[in-house]
Amino acid sequence: MIRPQPCPSTPFSNHFAAFCNMAYDSEGRLNSPRPSRPRISVVIPVFNNAAYIEQALQSVFDQNADRTEIIVVDDGSTDGTAEVLAKFSDRIQLIRQSNSGSAAARNAGLRETTGDYVAFLDADDWFLPGKFSQQTEILDANPDLGAVHSGWKITDAEGTVTKVVEPWIDAPKLDLNTWLVHKPAKLGAMLFRREWLQKVGGFDPELRQSQDVDLLLRLSLAGCTFQWQKAATLCYRRHPFSTIRRNGSGQVKYATMVLDKFYSNPSVPSSIRRNERSVRYYSSMWLAWHLFHIGNADAAAQQLQRTQSYSKNDRRHTAHDCLYHFASWTEAAGSDPEDVHQMIGAFETLGDGDLSASNKLTTSLQWWLSVWRHYLSEKSPNAESQLKHSPPLDPDQLLEQVSFYLRTGLVPAPVQTVDRFWNDAMSTGRFQSTEQHRATELYMTLFGRALYSGDWQIASRALLQTMRFGWHPKAWPGIVRTTRSLLMELKNSK
Repeated sequence: MIRPQPCPSTPFSNHFAAFCNMAYDSEGRLNSPRPSRPRISVVIPVFNNAAYIEQALQSVFDQNADRTEIIVVDDGSTDGTAEVLAKFSDRIQLIRQSNSGSAAARNAGLRETTGDYVAFLDADDWFLPGKFSQQTEILDANPDLGAVHSGWKITDAEGTVTKVVEPWIDAPKLDLNTWLVHKPAKLGAMLFRREWLQKVGGFDPELRQSQDVDLLLRLSLAGCTFQWQKAATLCYRRHPFSTIRRNGSGQVKYATMVLDKFYSNPSVPSSIRRNERSVRYYSSMWLAWHLFHIGNADAAAQQLQRTQSYSKNDRRHTAHDCLYHFASWTEAAGSDPEDVHQMIGAFETLGDGDLSASNKLTTSLQWWLSVWRHYLSEKSPNAESQLKHSPPLDPDQLLEQVSFYLRTGLVPAPVQTVDRFWNDAMSTGRFQSTEQHRATELYMTLFGRALYSGDWQIASRALLQTMRFGWHPKAWPGIVRTTRSLLMELKNSK
């Protein structure tokens, strides 16, 4: 059978295609060709961003994506933003309104969108090349997918990249629990199906900040599904004039409001609702860290007191948990974890008020930051040096301290961390050759911690190391003590 072949692209076929796109009025007069409906709509809210808006717009132009509409919402700018936007009047749709906040501005732009897909871009950020082609390809291939998310690059005010963020490492699955607990929200890194944004009514205008997390929670509750694109598609600029850095108290207010709204929603599943205290605990802790990170240590200390009220652990555990997270988040933000030393005093206030206990807590917190943190980082060359020059502790104190770190770490420490510490402790004289049985306690502690976390590889390797150092009778009291402590830690963490 002879199959019909497609017509070649001849001048006649080109004219015919153009003819098919013509439209006639009621009296038979020829109108202009019907414009194709946009495929992608880009909404850019702007408020006093004359310095950056042109780069943001250019990054959209550089996508070279056909059928793209750009809707810029000037939210009451009083600087030179209007003059910059005037240069692009033939390429953008401009909406002007009195200052109403970014949520209201995004909603104003969203109401004017006509594309299948919607992207949001803050005026001080910019898209990386290929964003549209890559993300539309994913959505086209998955009709049931509501949105695609990606990584992003953090830059300084001048646009120099300081860090590449790959959020799928800590949050591999984009579901309701992920948006609630990890909050890997970055609107500019996403591309949405417009119908889903319309279904949930867009952004909550009551929220001047944190409206992105609120939107993603409501989308997820409504059944919208998300997928990772494991690449960076956005440059996120950090500068002193951004709202999130200028208004730390507002961040606390609106992030708390988001959780209040979420848990008052009757459609929240009971399985999610049961973890409310834990979610509020870590959310409150992150807000304390955020205040510290933007330079407001006093407000951070006050927020830590609120964090304590949500903790299910004893005060020592809570203080260390805050320390662990502060150091982790500070490093993830591209800053030096050593900066967290200035918060030790605030962590001390999470203690029970007893002076001797407070001194012990201070020592433990300082030792983790100065020494143990370097052992947890495989790339740190300073671990042995830090141990050698750290304040001396007797063997029992040192063993108890490291065992506590192993029990309460964010994740089970790698076995090589304990290997490295033990070898260095022996070589620097912290333990004697007759105290090999103490290593058994450390590996046994790590075994229990890994077993509880379901990390069978670390658990099995730790158990092998325990057997290697032997079941010396001197080790039994320590093993019993370690097992009891571990069981208590695990009981309190539930």
